[in-house]
Amino acid sequence: MASLAIAISILTTVLGIIALFGKRWAYVSFVVLGLLYFPVSAGFKFEPKGCQWVFDLPLALHSMRNFPHIILFAFFFAMTSAQFRYDLSRKPLVLSAAAALLMGLLIEFDEGLTGQHHCRMRDLIPDSAGILLGIGTVWVLKTIRSRWDFTFPFRRRKDGSPGNV
Repeated sequence: MASLAIAISILTTVLGIIALFGKRWAYVSFVVLGLLYFPVSAGFKFEPKGCQWVFDLPLALHSMRNFPHIILFAFFFAMTSAQFRYDLSRKPLVLSAAAALLMGLLIEFDEGLTGQHHCRMRDLIPDSAGILLGIGTVWVLKTIRSRWDFTFPFRRRKDGSPGNV
């Protein structure tokens, strides 16, 4: 099962990069495979453990050292935002942030259900920090792109002319 978990990790990385270009099929596949990662790595042996719901300020501050969560959820926010064509108006921004936070919650439940890692609700704090980092990153990149009329390779502009030519 370890080799299958490694294959899922590699595949989700590739799908995540494709999803950044707004490909919805890659985004949905990423989410499904991401939620299947823990059951696969546990060999589909479920050993439910309780989730830690309560924490204090020192633990909350300590959880901000969880840089992998921060980076991964910034990336996940950007992927989700790509599904809305990086629209920074209120509704797509809120929906992207809510989807990223829901994914964090589902992953914590997944960890608790399989007994893999620890189901801690305080992990939603660095997830939220990652979402804020993602919002800032998407905003900066969108601003740069709009000022320089930059388009990704192999994309066409709205008038039909090729981008980056």
